[in-house]
Amino acid sequence: TSLGDLTFALIQKYVEIILTVTEEQILSTTRLIWQRMKTVVEPSGAVPLAVVLNHQEVFRGKKVGVILSGGNFDPVFLPMNDFRDKILRPLKTPLNN
Repeated sequence: TSLGDLTFALIQKYVEIILTVTEEQILSTTRLIWQRMKTVVEPSGAVPLAVVLNHQEVFRGKKVGVILSGGNFDPVFLPMNDFRDKILRPLKTPLNN
């Protein structure tokens, strides 16, 4: 996704750091949310928690609020092999290492 001119200017002015996570970390966090919180989120909605879990050193000792969003996800539309292999199979998470 590309950034618009206005968005890019705001990021340049106000954002000090951008943290990233891998696709596997996102899917692992999505699975964690489904299993532990019994909450349906789409993988993109799990990104904020994935960032916190995978960059704990940045957030240690701080109060952090995370917004989980994106219920626009229906596993019916995923090929079962992908769903099983990427989400239902055990994935390594920061909580079960």
